[in-house]
Amino acid sequence: RTGGSGGNATATGGSGGAPADAGSDAALPPPGPTLGSFQLTYYWVTTEEEYTGSKDTKLYDKSCKLLATVTAKFAASLKLEGTGRLADGTILNYSGSCSCPTSPCYLVADAQHPWGYGVQNKALVPFRSFAVDKAVIPYGSKVYVPELDGVMVPGDTPWGSFLHDGCFSADDTGGAIIGKHIDWFVALKKHYVDLNSKLGLSKITVHQGGARCP
Repeated sequence: RTGGSGGNATATGGSGGAPADAGSDAALPPPGPTLGSFQLTYYWVTTEEEYTGSKDTKLYDKSCKLLATVTAKFAASLKLEGTGRLADGTILNYSGSCSCPTSPCYLVADAQHPWGYGVQNKALVPFRSFAVDKAVIPYGSKVYVPELDGVMVPGDTPWGSFLHDGCFSADDTGGAIIGKHIDWFVALKKHYVDLNSKLGLSKITVHQGGARCP
């Protein structure tokens, strides 16, 4: 997402698991003040296997070293999402425009960033990372979303399959993330489809994390 060409799927209606009682407010401290109602969209790591066709588009790093040759459709999706997974499992992350035969250029994510990079070298964490407008929510801020507290998120452990406690981190941004707009990182497109079908949310209420999400 960072530096990518925009947001993507609009809703139509800490890593790992949350505490077992995440959906109960009984003994939990309160969140901070409300920041208002925000538009909710989703983003994910695009994957090479989602796209068929001739592999005729070359991807480079900023030194113009060839990283991969992929389909034009996957290259377009990678440019939009900012992060993509090659068929061999390698994660590529947007690294900016360049003067190579094709632009933008990409970098290979390291082991500390298994789902790619957000702003300020932050590691994206599935179901925990938000892309934000820093003028509204400063990078690194913790926030609380009551509509997502108690939601069972899809996926596999350690990244998914847990009851969400509503706590998130402002880890990323994007060209289309302007004003009161949250883009939720959900790892894979199938998780977006699952959550959007289940939740049907186009707006969410965002609070400062406060004592609830320190």
